[in-house]
Amino acid sequence: MLPLVATRVEEKLYSLATECAFLRFSIEDIQLATWNFDVDLIIGKGGFGNVYKGHIFTRDTTPCFVAIKRLDTFSNQGAAEFMTEIEMLTKARHHNLVSLIGYCSEINEKILVYEYMPIGTVEHHLHKAGTPLSWMDRLKISIGAARGLQYLHSGVHTKQEIIHGDVKSSNILLDENWAAKISDFGMSKVISQQSSGVITKVKGTFGYLDPEYCNTGKLTKESDVYSFGVVLFELLSGRCALDTLFVEDGINLAGWAKRSIKERRLDQVFVRIADRCLKSSRKERPTMTDVSTLQLSTALQEQYASSAQGASSMGFTHRMQHLLFGSRLNSETKSVLEEVPTSPLRVPPSPHRFAMSPKLHRIGSVHLTLRQVARATTQNFSPSLKLGESCGTVYKAQLPDGRFGAIKRVRREHFDATGIEYRNEVELLHKVDHMNILKFLGYVDGGSEHLIITEYVTNGTLIGHLDGIHGNFLEFGHRLGICIDIAHGLTYLHLYTVKQIIHRDVKSSNILLTERLRAKVANFGVADIDKSYVGGAEIDKTYVVTEVIKGADGYLDPEYMRTFQLIPKSDVYSFGVLLIEILTGRRPIKSGRSYEEYETLRWAFGKYIKGDIMDLVDPQMKEALDIDIVRKIFELAFQCAAPTRADRPDMKVVAEQLWAIRVEYLKNENA
Repeated sequence: MLPLVATRVEEKLYSLATECAFLRFSIEDIQLATWNFDVDLIIGKGGFGNVYKGHIFTRDTTPCFVAIKRLDTFSNQGAAEFMTEIEMLTKARHHNLVSLIGYCSEINEKILVYEYMPIGTVEHHLHKAGTPLSWMDRLKISIGAARGLQYLHSGVHTKQEIIHGDVKSSNILLDENWAAKISDFGMSKVISQQSSGVITKVKGTFGYLDPEYCNTGKLTKESDVYSFGVVLFELLSGRCALDTLFVEDGINLAGWAKRSIKERRLDQVFVRIADRCLKSSRKERPTMTDVSTLQLSTALQEQYASSAQGASSMGFTHRMQHLLFGSRLNSETKSVLEEVPTSPLRVPPSPHRFAMSPKLHRIGSVHLTLRQVARATTQNFSPSLKLGESCGTVYKAQLPDGRFGAIKRVRREHFDATGIEYRNEVELLHKVDHMNILKFLGYVDGGSEHLIITEYVTNGTLIGHLDGIHGNFLEFGHRLGICIDIAHGLTYLHLYTVKQIIHRDVKSSNILLTERLRAKVANFGVADIDKSYVGGAEIDKTYVVTEVIKGADGYLDPEYMRTFQLIPKSDVYSFGVLLIEILTGRRPIKSGRSYEEYETLRWAFGKYIKGDIMDLVDPQMKEALDIDIVRKIFELAFQCAAPTRADRPDMKVVAEQLWAIRVEYLKNENA
């Protein structure tokens, strides 16, 4: 029997869920959605606990991706933050706030289920992935976050003003359109319309905390404004809120920004609005409504950037003064603003876009010389550390920071005058960041040496496992999970990268497996940008037209070979062939077979038509299989490998169908 307090909490949760139309999930639902809290599905960590990517069924019985935040049972403050977050998100609904879908509260589990934000956090793109965000990207993100905070502070629809209490770049998430949404309301506070704040124990994140809040313990809306000012400078300078790499300038971003303003070093920062957010006195800070006028400045910038006057015109500066400060401009602010350059900031380069010097090359936060690379691979690329071949030799290496990496040494005969494939892989890999894509760490381009450094994946290639080279053969459950991982990785490439990417060489030797048999798509040397999308809108009959057909025999889209026109559904075809290979254990094409069996796709389809479905399954799988489950996967594979592109589904649909098949498979296993 539950204690009285716990019973009342459950009653309150049930009442809120009923009133505000969000879902209550069972712990079994959550375990199924996260593969029983698989560590490889963790997409974030915090004081509250881990956040997992999951696939769950909602009201319309359609599975969708969600973010699942699980309370750490050892957290002292997590239970209170769990309840606070639910209460806040039932009051606040806005397109610049992350939406709560539902919750789970069973036994010792406290779990929140949110809409999934595929692009991740602003912090990640600024400081970890090194995403090359444009000037307009940064403005768009700042505007979206400002609007979300403006909504919370206004109390117009919520009937109560809300202070977020923990505004920072890791709490600003990005959806598939790169629209910013505020998240994490565990520290939020409600204040009355008449109140100016609330007295509370100081909580938050160093680097973003309002000094007055730290001194007085009084949290106000202006405390959020201060934190947002730090985020704004973070967005526009590329520096972390606290950064030990800048000891000489001061590790605190807010302090550095203020000194830059005072010393008139304004080429390093944006306009005065960010500085006003960081004013020591709360009375001098703008409201979030003031800050939200950045939307108008964006429109002006677009207008003037495309005009003959361009950003060099002082007209833009004066209009921004009026929009951002109205009639409140004093003479000091005017004189400072007139010195602000109107061209975009000198944003630090992406940490993955390294100098072309033969001596020093940057890998994430690690600096390597060619000598260190040679030492890392033991005695100058020792054959004993060789992992494989792929347009070069791949070696295992221990990097100076202690982690293991894989170093691909491109063969000179594969490096033509322009190094197309090498530089293509470098250019594309530094733009992607997904758990099912091989993680790029850096590169060396030093005249005679051309190296690509990636994470080291412990369990080798998929083809090695299908052939039994790496030990035990894969059972059906593992194979299905690998198919889903590959589908997720390709979906990310096709839909959620800055420029949609076509892999162009999807095959079993380009799939790597982790120790837990999670799949990662690798080798982007022949990948290309999908030109059938402009700003997310599909353009009919516009393709990547290639001069040379590239890819592996047996996996190649027949329409691509016939027309030289490459689109994402060319990857879908290859994935269909790969699905059949994974289920049958047979290579797509193999010499020495009879004419009827030479091409696995044709052979498998013939068997399928005759109803000999179980004859298709790799005999190395010893477990008993449900024929309906196997049939559904083969049906999906044949849809993917349809001769005509119009008949193929896109990868997002494929991923969703595979997940639904997996749910059915697990239910049958547990029955």
